[in-house]
Amino acid sequence: MEFGPGIVKEDDFLTTAECADISQKVLSLECHWEPRLGPYQFATLGCAAYLDGENDYADKSSTLNPLMVKTFSNVYERLRLYFGQILEGEVYYDEAYSYPGFHLFKFSGNDIFSDNPADRAHFDYQFAKVFPDFAKTQSVPLTFTVPIEEPSSGSSLEMWDLRPEGHAEIHYEHKEFARTHPSKTVPYSLGRIFTHDGLNLHAMGQIPPGTIGRRMTLQGHAFRNERGWLLYW
Repeated sequence: MEFGPGIVKEDDFLTTAECADISQKVLSLECHWEPRLGPYQFATLGCAAYLDGENDYADKSSTLNPLMVKTFSNVYERLRLYFGQILEGEVYYDEAYSYPGFHLFKFSGNDIFSDNPADRAHFDYQFAKVFPDFAKTQSVPLTFTVPIEEPSSGSSLEMWDLRPEGHAEIHYEHKEFARTHPSKTVPYSLGRIFTHDGLNLHAMGQIPPGTIGRRMTLQGHAFRNERGWLLYW
């Protein structure tokens, strides 16, 4: 399977019952959630390279990995087998890197007045923080999302026709680009897995006014090296 500009692959991955079971496990670990900056009530479960990759990634990964593996071992094996089917080479985990984790947003219906996905548009450059030699590998990075719980308005991905090679041409004003150019909406579905290379400008989809409930997603990445594909977050 090849990934590139604008390509988002989606497949069935978890059943509704499996999503409910995972959701309950995540909720039971609320004492391990980490509140994050940003709009709405946003937290993570697990160590995320894009948030923790500068200083704390190694320590947080070693602290949280045993808990994550103990709680979600079946999910991690399912991920390994799935990517083993669609990618060439071995797919594996490494204890030196964080296991895939969870994004958690909670909406009350009263905190959303004018949500614009362009304000959070980004490229997934987190691999540069945890793989210092990434430029030498010419690896194709991958990003995946599995919706585990959805709020009343559903959930989606917003994607723009801008790649890193065009980033300098717009003087790195990618959010302004997102505000002034049309985007493509990729609707999410509970339990399906959505994979892309993370290098199209993209963002969490729009949250309409009045949205209530929780947006819980399983998040992670794959990075190719000499051994194969490393799954991490």
